[in-house]
Amino acid sequence: MAGFLSSLGATAGALRAFEKALTVVQNNVANALTPGFAKQRLYLEALPFQPDLGFPGGVRAERIESARQQYAEQAVRARQWAWARAEETAAQLSRIEGLFDVSGQMGLPKAITALFEAFSAWTVAPNDTVSRQAILERARELADRFRETASALTQIFYQTSSRIQNETAQINRTVAQIRELNVLYRQDIRNLQDPSLDARLHALLEELAQVADFTAIRQEDGSVTILLGGQTPLLVGEEQFEIAADVSSAQARILDFAGRDITGQVTQGRLGAILDFRNRVLPELTAGVNRLAAGLADRINEVLAGGIDRNGQPGAPLFAYDSPELAASTLRVTQISPDQLAAAAPDAPGGNGNALALAALAESAELDGFSFMGFYGWIARRVGSALEDAREGAEQQKQMLLQTQWLREQAQAVSLDEEAVNLVRFQRAYEAAARMIRAIDELLETVIGMVR
Repeated sequence: MAGFLSSLGATAGALRAFEKALTVVQNNVANALTPGFAKQRLYLEALPFQPDLGFPGGVRAERIESARQQYAEQAVRARQWAWARAEETAAQLSRIEGLFDVSGQMGLPKAITALFEAFSAWTVAPNDTVSRQAILERARELADRFRETASALTQIFYQTSSRIQNETAQINRTVAQIRELNVLYRQDIRNLQDPSLDARLHALLEELAQVADFTAIRQEDGSVTILLGGQTPLLVGEEQFEIAADVSSAQARILDFAGRDITGQVTQGRLGAILDFRNRVLPELTAGVNRLAAGLADRINEVLAGGIDRNGQPGAPLFAYDSPELAASTLRVTQISPDQLAAAAPDAPGGNGNALALAALAESAELDGFSFMGFYGWIARRVGSALEDAREGAEQQKQMLLQTQWLREQAQAVSLDEEAVNLVRFQRAYEAAARMIRAIDELLETVIGMVR
C-alpha cells in the first residue's frame, strides 16, 4: 500500500511539473509579438529513484529561466542609436535641400543669374531707361530671395530648437517609466522573474536608445542604473536625475540635474543628430548665405561707385544691409533711381564702361576663388553631398541594425514552431501521468476490495 501511495505522490508531482511547463509554453505563445519579450524555459529536474530507501523518483519543476542575452541587447541598442542618428541627420538635411537648388532654375541661383543677365543687357543700351528699370527689378527680386532663404533657415533653426526640447523631455519620460520598474524590483526581488516586467524594461531601453546613447547597468537589487553617454547619471535606484535643454543662445546645450553642460556627451540617437544640425550645420549654412549676400552687395556697390550716372554724378549704391552677420535677412535695394545707376566710366561719360565691369562680375572670382554663382553652387553641393552621405549611412546602419536584431531573435525570440513541439511533448507527458494516476487508482480500489 505504501508503494502505491508513493507512486501516486510522484505521479501527482509530475502532473504539476508538466502543467507548469504547459503554462510557460502558453505564455510564450501569447507574448510572441510583445515588444521586448524573451522566451522563457522551464527546466525539469529528475528526482532520486531509490525505492528501497523510500525515494519514488519522478520529476519536478526546478526553475524558469529567460533566454535573454544581455550582450545581444546591448548590441541592438548600440545599432539602434547609430541608425537613429543617421536617419535623423538625413531627415534634417532633407528639410533644407529645397532651399539650395543646384539646377539654377529657381530661388537664389535664378535670381543671381537674372541680375547679371540684366547687367549684360544694359551694356548694349547703357542709357536706356527700360534696361535701367529692369536692373532695379532684378535687384529687388534677388534681395527678396535672400530674405526668403534667411527666413526659412531661421524658421528651421527655431523648429530644431523645439525638437531638442521635445527629445530631452522624452528622455526624462522614458527614464521615469524605468524608475517605476526599479521600484518594483527593489520591493520584491522575485519580480526579476516576471517576464512581463522584463519585456517592459527592455522595450523602454530600446525606445531610449533611439533618442540618445547611454549605458545601462543591472544592480544586485535588480534595479537598472542609466548613464547618459556612459557618464552622466539619469537613474540610480529609485532616484531620477532629469536633464534639461537650453536653447536660449546660439549654441543649444544639454544640462544635467545640477545645470552642468553635458552636450558633448550626447553624440548618438535622434538628439545627437539634432544637436549637431542646430549647432554646426545650420550656423555654417547661414554664415555662407550671409557671406554671399554681403559679398555680392559690396562688390556691386563698389563697381557702381567707380562709375558715373546719367547726370555725371558718382554712382550711388544699389544694395544695403544692416550688418555682415545679418546680410541675407536684411538685404534690400536702396532708394536709387534708374538715372543714378552708373553705366559709364569716369573718363567716358555716356558710355558703357562701368556696365561692362558689372556684367564681368558674373564670371570673376570674388569669394574664395569662386564666382558668386560658383560660391552658391559650392554651398548647395555641400548640402547635397551631406544629404547623400547621410542617406547612405542611414541605409547601412539600418541593415546592420536588422542583422543584429535577427541574431538576437535567433537566441531569444519566441519560435511558434518550437513552442508547438513543446506543447505536444508536454501535453503527451501530462496525459501519460494522468493515465498513470488512473491506473494506480484502479489498482488501489482492487486492493481495497480484496482486503474487504
